[in-house]
Amino acid sequence: MKKGISIAFVLTVFSIGVQAQNTARYSQFNFSQGVLNPAAIAIDAEIMVDMIFRNQWFGFEGAPTNGAINAQYELYHDMATGLNISYDLIGVSHNTQVSGQYAYRLFFDQNNALIFGVSAGLDQRVQDLGITQTTDPNDPTFSSRLSRYMFNAGFGMHYHARKFYIGTSIPQLFQNTMTPAGSVFTPRKWHYYLSTGFYLNMSERYRLTPMIQVKTTPNAPIQGDLLLRNTFNGRWSLVLGYRSENSIIAGFDALITELVRAGYAFNYNVTGLSDVRGMSNELYVGLGLPYHNSREEFSKRKYINNGNRKFKRDFNKGYKHRPWYKRRKKQ
Repeated sequence: MKKGISIAFVLTVFSIGVQAQNTARYSQFNFSQGVLNPAAIAIDAEIMVDMIFRNQWFGFEGAPTNGAINAQYELYHDMATGLNISYDLIGVSHNTQVSGQYAYRLFFDQNNALIFGVSAGLDQRVQDLGITQTTDPNDPTFSSRLSRYMFNAGFGMHYHARKFYIGTSIPQLFQNTMTPAGSVFTPRKWHYYLSTGFYLNMSERYRLTPMIQVKTTPNAPIQGDLLLRNTFNGRWSLVLGYRSENSIIAGFDALITELVRAGYAFNYNVTGLSDVRGMSNELYVGLGLPYHNSREEFSKRKYINNGNRKFKRDFNKGYKHRPWYKRRKKQ
């Protein structure tokens, strides 16, 4: 009980005094890339919805909790748009972000593209001091609820290929805090993300996908995740990995139908802090209408070759963007 009260108090003080905003890290970053990188949207399907939820330090009241819903739509072969809604709860601090996303793709051929993405929207930052439990229930310092809306934006790049991907992003260009300064454009406080993965077909029924995600910001330790995703029959996967904060990662995911995939992952600290911090749990559900059968299908259906190895929209043939449900399913 005393441990729980102490941790809750520390989280409350931390969330009140923190000057730099936090950005989330998800163990299933291969499925939630669009949440942190506006360039990595609508890649696995023309219409996508990714939903992810993470609960840290399970069992402790007031422990960090975050989640996101990322809806994506491929406008045409060379551009996509998205809507990202995310939240972060820690102690008395409640942060919600709503942003629109736009991605433009530069194709080198049918399967290789360099993608640029931008996002812009609003942050709502709330400090609900009234929920704090204190020894003096009438303390006026902990009786208010502060709320502010501020502008924010992000930028990202993503390279898509048949056998690998690599992306980098700055999800939040403005440092939005509850201090009098409010919204500040401070490049020295940016949080940078880098993620990459390789698709290694070991046999007809088994694919190994090593993946790495790194998060860095000036004057803070580099944070990173290393995952090994083992996919069987193209339908389900087992995941093992390591997080730089001395914790192991394990989980699984499955393509339930051609339209639905789901996954679960957890982090468990392997040091003495495991008795205090508890285990972190993460759930993911995704919708794709429909998901591409393979990475080789990326944009192939939407291009013609004009003889100069340049790919363009097929205006001459009167191409129309057909809805997914009217398109013949590829065998």
